Amino acid sequence: MNVVPKNRAQLTIAAGAALVMLSVSGCNFTAPQGTTMVVAPSDGIVKDLGPVLLRNILIVGTLDESEGRLVGTISNTSDDAVDLSIRAGGASTRITIEGGGELRFEDETGDDGTLAGVEDVPGSLVPVDFEVEGERATYEVPVLDGALEEYREYVPGGYTAPPSEPATMDEESEGE
Repeated sequence: MNVVPKNRAQLTIAAGAALVMLSVSGCNFTAPQGTTMVVAPSDGIVKDLGPVLLRNILIVGTLDESEGRLVGTISNTSDDAVDLSIRAGGASTRITIEGGGELRFEDETGDDGTLAGVEDVPGSLVPVDFEVEGERATYEVPVLDGALEEYREYVPGGYTAPPSEPATMDEESEGE
């Protein structure tokens, strides 16, 4: 009775199956896991600069490229007040944030973060310089308009909806 070839064949098949399983599933061993990547679920930027946390910072502007308004939250994680300088285009502003405090541009009535001279149209990215306690950084900040309803109240000068396009002859005849 010859049992060795049958066992050898079974062993070869099992080893081949294990090799196939390793080669098919092995790509997950070296591939980065999507769940470990930190992604900001916002329209604006999320950055840290020294003790200052910039959260959902963006500019709401208009097509006439005259000015834009900052939107987002800035938090100070230190115990001491800090001065934050923000420069975009030809405009700049300086903000003092108390120790442990935060500033929400949406809630401001005095300095609402309006930057005159922002020359980029909605849909573009604007290089904005931030400086706090001697640390400087330039971040590409998105410019949005009032197309999204949640930003309409922040459009400098108010939001005006674009005129709707007239219906074509085909669309008019379909309604009859």
